[in-house]
Amino acid sequence: MRNSAFVFLILLAVAVLLSAAAFASVNQNANSSTTERGQNANTSSPTNRSINDPSKAQSQPDFSKNTWELPADADKTKNPVPTSDESIAKGKELYLERTKGNCVFCHGETGAGNEANLPRLRRKPADISNKERMAALTDGELYWKISQGITGIMPAGEKRMSEEERWHVVNYIRTLAKEPAKP
Repeated sequence: MRNSAFVFLILLAVAVLLSAAAFASVNQNANSSTTERGQNANTSSPTNRSINDPSKAQSQPDFSKNTWELPADADKTKNPVPTSDESIAKGKELYLERTKGNCVFCHGETGAGNEANLPRLRRKPADISNKERMAALTDGELYWKISQGITGIMPAGEKRMSEEERWHVVNYIRTLAKEPAKP
């Protein structure tokens, strides 16, 4: 009996040491991948899906409550790219392109949300097919949101697309806004 208690204490001590080592490793990795603005660099990569792995959820910060921090003058920024069929086509291509916008991953092809990927997301994305919602936002606000993203929720488009490309995406997502379906 005394030997089994001793073995138990040894195993417990080993488990505590291993947990402490794993925790230190996670903290070291998190600190080394932090960008200048305090964002986790791993969250901005559309190809990095480890943030959606439930087995790693305990080591990731809770970003689910993060939101926009729009500058006061974001709504005043004018769209320098005229809306045209060509601009809308370029915006659609970027919206769908995995290595560029990859907006489709979360917002889906219609802008109402990608149902297949919802379980892999931290929260439901904004419904950019909602005409009322989109009418309340200026092009400048949309551009800013696409450019900056939300830490841990939406990758910053400025890291993958040029300024002009982001304006094309603004022009394209405007075309997704539809009247809500009547019940």
